[in-house]
This record gives sequence, C-alpha cells and structure tokens, in this order.
Amino acid sequence: MGRDNAGAAINARDDGLRKVSRLTWQIGAAGVVCSALIAAAFGHGVTATHPPTHPATSQPGQGGIVIPAQPPAATGGAGQVNSGAS
Repeated sequence: MGRDNAGAAINARDDGLRKVSRLTWQIGAAGVVCSALIAAAFGHGVTATHPPTHPATSQPGQGGIVIPAQPPAATGGAGQVNSGAS
C-alpha cells in the first residue's frame, strides 16, 4: 500500500468513527427524551399515599399482626415431597 492510499484510509477511518460517535450520541439523547416522555405519561396524576401503619399486636381483631403464643407444632408425614422426576 502506498503512502497516498494509507493517508486516505486513515482519513476514511476517522470520518467513519466520527459518524458512528455522532450517531451513538444522537441515539442516546433520543433514548433519554423517550424515557422522560414515558415517565411523564405514566406518572401524571399519581400521588404518593402510604397506608397507615399499625403497631404489632397479639390481640386478634385489632387489624394488626397476630403473633401466636407458641410456634406451630410439627406434623407427621412425608417431610419433603418431590414432584416429577426424583
């Protein structure tokens, strides 16, 4: 390859890299804009409300968490059951 052809090849490569870089930035910017539009479309009119929290209670019927007096007893049976192939 002659010197003239090498210089042209280097310039063509650099030009191609600039085009790919510019295209990458444009695609990235379009992605950010689309993400913002989707977030605005789905987030419109949404209010942040949290349900009231209740302290844990051991009395049933209070609307809180029921804590049993003792853990459940073990039951007899097969232990571990495999469905399908063994």
